[in-house]
Amino acid sequence: MRGPSRRLRALAALALGASLALGASLAGPAAAADEALLLERIEELEARVRELETQAVVAPGGTAAAADAPSAGLAERVRLAGSLEAGWFDGGRDSVFADESFDVWDARFFVSAELGRDFGWEDETLVRDIGLEFEWDLIRIGQLQNDVGDLYLDFHRVLDSPWLSFQVGRFQIPVGEGYLRRGEGRSESPFFTEPVGVPWFWDEGVRLYGSTEDGRFGYVASVADGETPFNSDENGGLQTTLKLFTQPAPWLRLSTSALHSGAIGEDDEYAAGALWLGESWARNFGGGSSVPSYVDGAVVPNGPGELRETWLLGLDAIASWPDAGHLWLAYGRYDIDSTGPSLYDRALHYWIAELLLEGALLAPQLDPLYLGLRADGLGTYDRGEGYLLDFRYADSLGYDMRSLDAYSAVLGWRFGRGVVLRSQYTRQEIDLVRGVSPEIRGHARDADYFGVSVAAWF
Repeated sequence: MRGPSRRLRALAALALGASLALGASLAGPAAAADEALLLERIEELEARVRELETQAVVAPGGTAAAADAPSAGLAERVRLAGSLEAGWFDGGRDSVFADESFDVWDARFFVSAELGRDFGWEDETLVRDIGLEFEWDLIRIGQLQNDVGDLYLDFHRVLDSPWLSFQVGRFQIPVGEGYLRRGEGRSESPFFTEPVGVPWFWDEGVRLYGSTEDGRFGYVASVADGETPFNSDENGGLQTTLKLFTQPAPWLRLSTSALHSGAIGEDDEYAAGALWLGESWARNFGGGSSVPSYVDGAVVPNGPGELRETWLLGLDAIASWPDAGHLWLAYGRYDIDSTGPSLYDRALHYWIAELLLEGALLAPQLDPLYLGLRADGLGTYDRGEGYLLDFRYADSLGYDMRSLDAYSAVLGWRFGRGVVLRSQYTRQEIDLVRGVSPEIRGHARDADYFGVSVAAWF
């Protein structure tokens, strides 16, 4: 457990009090007998403190501190947290927002538990500490999810090395910087929506991480199932990732990310890759949509149900200045290769440019105020080849989307550290491949949206 037990702290406090009393007695005309009695009592307390320290540090069998964990109270070992965002939202005819409605936009619940510290044998530390993380993804993007988010065991500092820690279970796929704003990280996002092409989502497997002691260089890597559904591994095609980051200056963070997945899906089932770009993911071309798919101006049938592999390479740069704001730039390419002809292969590009300005730049009284500006996009950016860039357009635009670009402005006011009120407007532009029917093109015109929300975290 972290820190000494309550009894140990109490005894230490008594010893300190006795010491102070002795100091006072030496400064005054107290009798020598009283001084001797105080000295004897201090020696007894110090001996008891040393005894309890030995019991707390070394347990039977040579395992340190872990045996002391059950003696601590539940409140000291378990942390409960949650978040809620609700407000009024309005969208154009072809946007993904309902017209003029009050909605609960996001709701999550978190549990973190400390399972013990300093696990080892004799004088060797095997694991510095072990924890458990759980996220209940209740509501996301205004839709009921009732799903598992993070759910993993965290083994921190194996062999007491800052370069080797690992997590086992279900976790956010470590690609780019945007996934860090999901879950409890939502409190770090100035907007109530995320960029349309940011890489994220959960998968089951093993995630390793480490860095230098000062945090200037580090890595995050993972090996996982590679499919969206929870606890699904239909074909055994594993997904591997590697992210390298550096912080050459206190205000600058740079990272590069790579991902590769093996085969996804089967001939008689739709493919569903684990990595999401915004609200899109790797699928077999045409899967999950009844809208005719156009390639180079002609309608084509759906592609095979199985994908051969996927590749991603991404770059991120974040410059942050205290009391001023931040600038986030990102770009990545995601290649999706089908088992069928090359006309079903796709290369998706995502880009992000986000600027945050704090109110303190204008006046100290405006410290709770901030202004955020963001431009972001996702697409093939090829007039002959499209893709389903947001699953919410599956029934209207399907795989005929050439690009999905968004330009957002948000004005927010923070009430302490746990509550924020914000108003966001987003102009969303959808471009389609050539040759689509007028009916399909008519669903890609009025896609802007606006919202006012209040979010709270505890």
